[in-house]
Amino acid sequence: MKRVAILLLLLSAVMVVSSTAAVYTFRPNPTDMRDLDHFRYVTWGINWNHRSEQITEATLTFTDIWNWRHERNNLYTHLLDNPRLGTNYYWDNQNGGDNFSGQGYLVGNWSDPVGGHSRGYNLTYKFSELGLLGALNTYASDGRFGFGVDPDCHYYNRGITLTITTADNKPPTTPVPEPASMLLFGLGMVGAGIVRKFRK
Repeated sequence: MKRVAILLLLLSAVMVVSSTAAVYTFRPNPTDMRDLDHFRYVTWGINWNHRSEQITEATLTFTDIWNWRHERNNLYTHLLDNPRLGTNYYWDNQNGGDNFSGQGYLVGNWSDPVGGHSRGYNLTYKFSELGLLGALNTYASDGRFGFGVDPDCHYYNRGITLTITTADNKPPTTPVPEPASMLLFGLGMVGAGIVRKFRK
């Protein structure tokens, strides 16, 4: 009986599966997208080499972002399926509106409520809260996705960062018992063996 209990304990130790979560960070070049000049709109294409992993969270952050003037002008950000890799600029001669309208998914449409000076504000978009994780996983499945950013005014910033958290796509083939449960089961078996021995 002791041998059976020891065998069960060893088996539980072998069956413990470690987490395969990973975190990846991406930044455009240059990191501030040339301060998001209102004469241009930008695409940022990202090469995704982790297609065997499921994206469980993504956060897009514009660090210390502010409108150079105190006026209501929009900063449009879209999730795109297959933009050209790298940071690419297109001239719109300060034309208002969203050049990415109807393309991909709108991540956010932000306007600086203060403007005119830096105040250390970070604009953050969390994809789980926006309901965009499914779209991001679909777009990333072919190895490329990205963003379209269209500033209707000059948005200074100290850098743009995309942080992605993933987990292994492959679920365990058999249910993995918790180590504590296996330990209790093993101790129960040992106890049952001792009781049985005393009864004899």
